[in-house]
Amino acid sequence: MHECFADPEAMRFWNTPVHTKRIDTERVVLRYIDCTPSYYRHWAVADFETDRCLGLVSYHDGHIRNKRAAIGYFINPAYQSRGMATEAVSAMLDFCFEDLGLHRLQAFIDPDNTPSRKLAEKLGFEPEGLLRDHLRVGDSWRDEILYALIRNGRSPGAKVPVLIP
Repeated sequence: MHECFADPEAMRFWNTPVHTKRIDTERVVLRYIDCTPSYYRHWAVADFETDRCLGLVSYHDGHIRNKRAAIGYFINPAYQSRGMATEAVSAMLDFCFEDLGLHRLQAFIDPDNTPSRKLAEKLGFEPEGLLRDHLRVGDSWRDEILYALIRNGRSPGAKVPVLIP
């Protein structure tokens, strides 16, 4: 897991800075293990043959009573474009909709993260709008595009033009 969190390219669009020390990753993993499933859960994406960690998928900011959560994912760049993210995120979506009974899932994606935007759209998410300075990572602020997917693939509503800088 530390190899992923220590990789600047893998963490480029994630919501935390790159981990420079293994202890940083250990603390995060312990927090992930001690989760409240109604609020968040993280899964490592691992290679089937080697069990090597290749990335992460998660749902977080869960509002189980309101039937919604946000999702996040990243794959180590050395393993991208092999269908792993599609498979892992699809499995997580099934869990969120079927096991948790959620109605709406959201993904907040950096406008420059074209592969992630393409994956979200491939899985049925639709852009709802640009959120300026929405995410703070370290001392920097980032814009994000809000994507949403409604249970059973229904459109989250009227399409809103998304202006991407």
